[in-house]
Amino acid sequence: MLPQEGLFHSPGAFSGVAVLRLNPQAHRQLREVVSALHAELGAAEGLYTVLGLQPALLPGAPAISTLLPREGPTARFPSTQSHVLVQVSAGERELLLWSLRRVLALSKAVLTLQEEVLGGLIREGRDAFGFRDGLSAPTREQVQRNAVVSSGPLAGASWLLYLRFQQDLERFGRLKPQAQERVVGRTRDGERVVDAPAEAHIHRARASGAGENQFLIRRGFPFRQGGEEGMAFVAASADPDYYQRSLDALLGVGGQTPDALLRYVTPVGGGLYLAPPRDWFHATPPSQEALS
Repeated sequence: MLPQEGLFHSPGAFSGVAVLRLNPQAHRQLREVVSALHAELGAAEGLYTVLGLQPALLPGAPAISTLLPREGPTARFPSTQSHVLVQVSAGERELLLWSLRRVLALSKAVLTLQEEVLGGLIREGRDAFGFRDGLSAPTREQVQRNAVVSSGPLAGASWLLYLRFQQDLERFGRLKPQAQERVVGRTRDGERVVDAPAEAHIHRARASGAGENQFLIRRGFPFRQGGEEGMAFVAASADPDYYQRSLDALLGVGGQTPDALLRYVTPVGGGLYLAPPRDWFHATPPSQEALS
């Protein structure tokens, strides 16, 4: 089973996420609609798409413990779980907008748009706080090893975690530049802060073992819309258990140190999705629909 090709490409200069809810009585049309989306968007030159479904919609997916909502001593990751997630990226804004229009047109009467986030690169690749982001681009081999299920009924699939964060630019901006760097654990240009505290974001993000494109592949991008600025975080992993470990490390669950960055960003939504392999979209569904 071959994974979706979009997994191997970065979020791009212009990025978007569409989260859609399945309309009542439309379950039987879902596979036809998402297959049409996969076919048309996948055929567009210069456009890269990753399409995920709520795991419960794919009978081949194993039952897993609830990931969201998740709470720690000082912060909480809420759940806005829906049925379908589409991440699109392109080098041109017009192509990105076209793709999102097609998502709505092709899914009409079956799916309803619940959330849409548009963003992309800021300058040479910085987040809203002004820090360099995406410093270590994953290789194709790293994506294949860490983001794609290698065997079994889910071979070629990938688990997607979507989180949306609002960034408090005013509050973070009141910190002196050196204090900002100690919160993040890096300088604004990406160098590690040698004496960064244990609560620095870089340390908490690595506490679960993830980092340097191991265990999960980050596919997030900064956004600004409606006066709100933040980060649309999308990650791909071969094992959803890594997400539990990563979120608990950020929240400070089980006596761990909470991530200092959560004082300046607010998680406002998210969900767990499963990106089927390419073959699933083209196969004739049997009476008992499954991934394999």
